[in-house]
Amino acid sequence: MKEWFMKRAPRERLLLAGGGALAAIIVGWWLIWTPLRGGAEDLREAVGEKQRLLADLRRAAAIEAPAAGGPVSGARDRSLVVLVDSTAQSLGLAGTFTRTRPDGADAISVSFQNAPFGDLLEWLITLERSYGVSVESLSFNGTRAQGLVSGQIFLRRF
Repeated sequence: MKEWFMKRAPRERLLLAGGGALAAIIVGWWLIWTPLRGGAEDLREAVGEKQRLLADLRRAAAIEAPAAGGPVSGARDRSLVVLVDSTAQSLGLAGTFTRTRPDGADAISVSFQNAPFGDLLEWLITLERSYGVSVESLSFNGTRAQGLVSGQIFLRRF
């Protein structure tokens, strides 16, 4: 190849070298720069989308926070065992509880079997929002029946 190039006239060699350099620049532009620039644009769009989503979540949290309020007055005076029992009965979960075991004044362990998953979540949300009782640990297993779970929850009032 070098021999062929050197047999060309100086003017042809200059033209071939310039054309090769220009071709290398064009190929480099299309293979390297264009994908990088496109990827940067995609990332900018993704960041903008995430920022809009974060703003929506903050607005939703601001709307929900006042509605949730703090613990119901007098909830601190009620025993956690009584509170868990009464809220579970109001949601129809009391029959699914197999054992409740207090752990001090502000904690309780609840075992359950064949509890409807949706009702269980609603009960936990009610305890959290209305009474200031949080889930410290939760383990459950699915059952043969669809939508029913069995397991254990450890709740603590803060």
